[in-house]
Amino acid sequence: MPEPSADTITTQVRHVRAALLENYSGLIFDEDLRGYDPRGREQRFLSRALAAEAIRIATGCDYEAAAASVIDGERDQGIDAIAVGDSGPEVVLVQAKWSDVGNARLDRATAQALAEGLRAIDSRQFERFNDRLTPLRPQLDAAMGDARLHITLVLAVMGPASLGEGAKDVIDTLVNEANHNGPLLRREVLGAADFHRRLRRDLAPDPVDVSVTMRDWLRKTEPFDAWQGTVAIREVARWYDEHRDDLYEQNVRKSLGITRINTGIKETLLKEPDNFWYFNNGITVLCTEIEPHFLGRRKGDEPVELRLTGVSVVNGAQTVTAIHEAMRQNSDVAEDADVTVRVFSLGDDRERYAARITETTNTQNDVSRRDFIALDPVQAEIREDFLLSGLGKYTYKRGEAEPGSDSGCSVEQAAVALACAHRTPELAVRANQDVETLWERGARGAYTRLFKEGPSAHRIWRAVQVRREVGKALEIERKELHGRAAEIARRGELLVVHLVFQCLDQDEMDDPAANWDAALARVPELTARNSAWLVHHLDATFGEKSLLGSTFNDETRCRTLARAVLADVERGAVIPVLPADYRPPARGTRTSRRPNTVPTLVNSGRIPDGTLLRYVSQGDAETEAVQPWLDEDPRRATATWVNDRVRCLLWGYDEQVYSASGLVQRIWELAEYESAPVSVQGPRRWLLSDGASLWDRALQIYAEEEEAG
Repeated sequence: MPEPSADTITTQVRHVRAALLENYSGLIFDEDLRGYDPRGREQRFLSRALAAEAIRIATGCDYEAAAASVIDGERDQGIDAIAVGDSGPEVVLVQAKWSDVGNARLDRATAQALAEGLRAIDSRQFERFNDRLTPLRPQLDAAMGDARLHITLVLAVMGPASLGEGAKDVIDTLVNEANHNGPLLRREVLGAADFHRRLRRDLAPDPVDVSVTMRDWLRKTEPFDAWQGTVAIREVARWYDEHRDDLYEQNVRKSLGITRINTGIKETLLKEPDNFWYFNNGITVLCTEIEPHFLGRRKGDEPVELRLTGVSVVNGAQTVTAIHEAMRQNSDVAEDADVTVRVFSLGDDRERYAARITETTNTQNDVSRRDFIALDPVQAEIREDFLLSGLGKYTYKRGEAEPGSDSGCSVEQAAVALACAHRTPELAVRANQDVETLWERGARGAYTRLFKEGPSAHRIWRAVQVRREVGKALEIERKELHGRAAEIARRGELLVVHLVFQCLDQDEMDDPAANWDAALARVPELTARNSAWLVHHLDATFGEKSLLGSTFNDETRCRTLARAVLADVERGAVIPVLPADYRPPARGTRTSRRPNTVPTLVNSGRIPDGTLLRYVSQGDAETEAVQPWLDEDPRRATATWVNDRVRCLLWGYDEQVYSASGLVQRIWELAEYESAPVSVQGPRRWLLSDGASLWDRALQIYAEEEEAG
């Protein structure tokens, strides 16, 4: 192919080309390109750099992290780059096409390869990918197993931001399949103009100026001009439409995309818009100047238009994003909502006050439906029933340390177990989607259905015991499964718990004299039968390439599967033999894998609840950036262990629970560690009293299990 002349290369392409070559030189893996001539090598490098740049645009990471996300090459399974969110279950998959003349398009074959790559990741078939995926596997494994998962397919082309008909058909079919029960998967097409726009923004970011009409306002003029009042959310949605992530320039973080918190915000906007003002903490904005234009009298009960210069949303980024999504989804309903907005004009004092305001506003607690259940007298009655029945401790207020596995349970554990015990699988599906859905009230709300009648402590405790025993049994089952079958057993765990409950005599659950130990003894065998039939019927009913996430979040599909599985289990049908590729490879050919740290520790029971752990920095840069902040308050560098498979650390500093990596990221945020890595191996940084890290202890347990066979 002849090299294009300067006349055929557009200004946009030329600018982007030069920036990619400069910004990603030495960062992107290119050892496999040495056999190409200089021109061919450069073209392939540019395609990889374009994929990395797409990751940077999608996630806001730096060049080094973006380059590390590139897996393009042999055995990339149609995916050029992969990124996983740091604070939530967000996965970004990129396919990129470069063109020196700006006419790149994605064809049907490439789109099909991308779709197959997604299916391989969905089924945890990571061994099909090249070694450049290996560093991403722990994060990717955790994200893909999270019911709150959100996947973005980014189609990056150095050309018009559009897809050919063939590619569009493939991608649209994939998106529709994944999203028939909710927004799991979305696509985004980035073209030459988008990459050029990002380049211009990097070089000379424009200040953000917005206007807002405020009602019921208050004004404070010392030490700086500040306004607080009520704002219609359509105005906030307009800010986001016009400025996107530029709104969050001074925030400690950008918008996190779809998370449990902003999903709840959006649900309130769409279901209870009139109550949104009461339930939401509001938005805090810093700016350089406020220019008020009074639309009536200069009184708080008259509206005022504020024209804001140099705006940055420093608290409420997720609220802003959720407002935009709710307005996009159903503006007729959501626009009835209002939100509280605070605006500070710091002027010359911006540098002095901005960091303090940003940090303090971001350490306030979010109020959610989960918090309001503490006001329900039924919960106090259940706690008293637990104590009087000698069943241990029952906790229901957020921030309370959860009891150990043998000494009681939390309301969250109770709600999930009771949801699974329900006669139909719909509540188990909701729990699988997001535990937050279990706090919904109303005639059809899960919380009302689970707790309205005041379940006895014995019923709750026995339900929790079954839930835990099924989890242990499935952990053993998964060791005998591989690929898609293992993933079905993982993602379908709550559905399996539901199936096991339907095989037990639940009338005994309220009877203190009943021999419940006999029922628990049946759980491993029932788990094995139900999980085997579940794998069989899922593939037989919905296909061997059906997406597991959308299946287990679909009430209709799970109801169909439950009926089919229970029919075969109840009639004592012979358990089906699973395909050979659903079983692990022979021991001699098995590839080595690393333990999934937190589940390994929880399953072992080696670390009691309440065990103190200490944060230790790794490397001089991290120590220099973080240690001074840690030294200011002894609570900042310590956390206590909670036997939870995801949020395993309770941080005394804010009394919230986090994952091991999530708490490290939170510490980095508050310490303003500006050059912090995009990803972190959190379990390596939390040490037990004997000096072993969580990672070290998990390796020890894993090695013992491997040796035991």
